[in-house]
Amino acid sequence: MKPFFLFCLLICFSSGKVTANNNAPTSAPKEIEFLHWWTSKGEVAAFNLVKDALLQAGVSLLDQPIPGGGGDTAMSILQARAIAGTPPDIVQLEGPSIQSWAALGFLHELEQVAKDENWHDNLLPVAQQVNQYQQRYVAIPIAIHRLNWMWINQKVLRQYGLAVPESWDALIDVFERLKKNGVEPLALGKDQWQVALLFENLAFGYGGADYYQRAFIQMDPAVLNSDTTHEILHRFRAISRLVKPGMSHMRWDEGTQLLIEGERAFQISGDWVLGDLLASHAKVPTDIACYPAPSRHPGFIYNMDSFALFNSPRTDEMTAAVVSKTLSSPEFLKTFNRVKGALPARSDIKLNGFNSCSINAKKDMETAAKTGQMIPSIVDSMAVSPIAQQATSSEIYRYFNDETMKPDDFILHLQNIPRGE
Repeated sequence: MKPFFLFCLLICFSSGKVTANNNAPTSAPKEIEFLHWWTSKGEVAAFNLVKDALLQAGVSLLDQPIPGGGGDTAMSILQARAIAGTPPDIVQLEGPSIQSWAALGFLHELEQVAKDENWHDNLLPVAQQVNQYQQRYVAIPIAIHRLNWMWINQKVLRQYGLAVPESWDALIDVFERLKKNGVEPLALGKDQWQVALLFENLAFGYGGADYYQRAFIQMDPAVLNSDTTHEILHRFRAISRLVKPGMSHMRWDEGTQLLIEGERAFQISGDWVLGDLLASHAKVPTDIACYPAPSRHPGFIYNMDSFALFNSPRTDEMTAAVVSKTLSSPEFLKTFNRVKGALPARSDIKLNGFNSCSINAKKDMETAAKTGQMIPSIVDSMAVSPIAQQATSSEIYRYFNDETMKPDDFILHLQNIPRGE
């Protein structure tokens, strides 16, 4: 979903075509530019809290939202602007891309702020790992998202006398029953990242964390070519045949609206769905219920949102410190994530006032972390390099749409994807 090829930047950067501006002003600017891809109802509500918090701290934001729920367009724009030497001042980033940008020298170091605000003791372990480069903080930890959620319109299931499915086979059976009654079962758009995320949920839920890690992150040939992979692909094909006729080029938030209206019965997607449900005043979990996506073993697929300050004429050290302290404070993170539907990146924030779906997600995350069932998302930029992530998602999307593509072909294509950073 974030296909920006940082090796291009490395070439330009090393040849002197892109340089950081070292003549930053000494006073905090009145306005800084923020590049992100939050455009849905719930995301806008959450981002307005970012604006308000920074304005109270004396920093005004020039908002630059780029449509595209996966962030691929935003990251392409970021790459182009960085090559041109005009990067935005602050950017929404995820996963390994943070280290890539830091390695190229684009990001402000935030180590002093981290010490002042005690990040080392209060951040979740995964947040510490994701937001550091060479053991020094270079991005602001904001939110942990759970990706293996199954959102269900309770009224639709009750109308047709259907139980909440507890396995992927049961889910496929429910889809078939809904189709026979003229109901489109799944809110799923034709974006590559939406389809790939569905597969990730299936592969993780059916095979388990150890299988998923070895098959799709490490690309162990024996595991990737196992019976489990063939069983997963068989079920993925069955789902595609059921849902493709009703698919359109809808954004994920448009799918959420169809779920609310009862035009779709299920949505398998991350907890950003909760943010939009809350912004739309849907009754959650009474009318729209949240269940972990079917899984043989309890687990937690995650990604993480971070904010990175880029070296630019308007982001001097004082501005970087003000922004970082403001957006990493427990008070802000609690307020923001309650609206966003996500979990705060800090471990010292209690979830009183949060929706019960978020409270349950935190419990599941803590359990998964202890049992080794907490896994970074491949398709949402957390587990592999951007090139490997894009290539993997592309093959998943192709298999979903092309019935002539055989499981062995899919496996062979994945085995040939370079896994290096």
